Amino acid sequence: MEDGPRKLTAAAINLCLLLPVVAVFVTVIATPIASAEATCDVPAENSPEIDQYFEEHSIEDLGFWSEKAMLKPLNRDFSTDMTVYNDSANAIRMELVPGYQYTFCLYLSSDSQSAPTMGAIGDVYLMNEANWDRYTSSYESREWDDLEEIVNELPVEWRDLAMWLPFRDVHAYESVSSQVFSVAIDSIGSAWSSVSWFDSGDPQYYLVVDGWDNGRSSDRKAAGGSMNVEILVDVEERTTLPNFVAYILIAALPIACIIGPLIIHSKYMSAGLGDEEDSRQVPYLESERDERGQDG
Repeated sequence: MEDGPRKLTAAAINLCLLLPVVAVFVTVIATPIASAEATCDVPAENSPEIDQYFEEHSIEDLGFWSEKAMLKPLNRDFSTDMTVYNDSANAIRMELVPGYQYTFCLYLSSDSQSAPTMGAIGDVYLMNEANWDRYTSSYESREWDDLEEIVNELPVEWRDLAMWLPFRDVHAYESVSSQVFSVAIDSIGSAWSSVSWFDSGDPQYYLVVDGWDNGRSSDRKAAGGSMNVEILVDVEERTTLPNFVAYILIAALPIACIIGPLIIHSKYMSAGLGDEEDSRQVPYLESERDERGQDG
């Protein structure tokens, strides 16, 4: 009768250890995969309140102290058109939040009134607000001949404070005429180096279409004319695990290393125990010798 409770206890412990792994596996399968092969299934017309979810900016019209409108978290599809002039850049400001997958589809075409001499080819970047501020500062100081030399003289660990970087260092698509990519935000928190000093609201992100020589060695040079850009943004809900699951997964292995040996030791110690009726006392050698002496 004792084997039943032991088996139930072992099964419960194993279930507790394996349940987080199974939950992660199911979530990975159910979560949409962000890939470049995704497409934007966006309605032909925007909703009436869509202007509360994104805002268009031109790099020439913005200053460091410019006032920005409050935006709602982006949870719906939208589409928009804009014109990027020669030696300039435009951006779409949005508030991307966890729980959604965002797919961006961009298509560049030549402006009939001012066709670019190098074709409708530009650069596309996704960046946070802190890097957008650095990006606009680099545009304002683009005519400084000695700026590149100054940056090169800075230590490598300090350059990130002066140079702008695309989101996660990967969302930079240069010398393209069309681009489709997806992104999902894991959390609204960020490191101190990614936070704008003068921004106390929710994190903002900028989808930038670049038509000037921004200083990156791999970027496209100035287009030599105007480009029309069509932007489609497809928003889908995605399944996410609670934050505490990560702590469970981290603690599962140490706990298993502690509980596993205890279970094995308990089973080993109980394997030699039987019923009291079957047990017998082993006599001492001295007792047996005394008995033989008396018999002799």
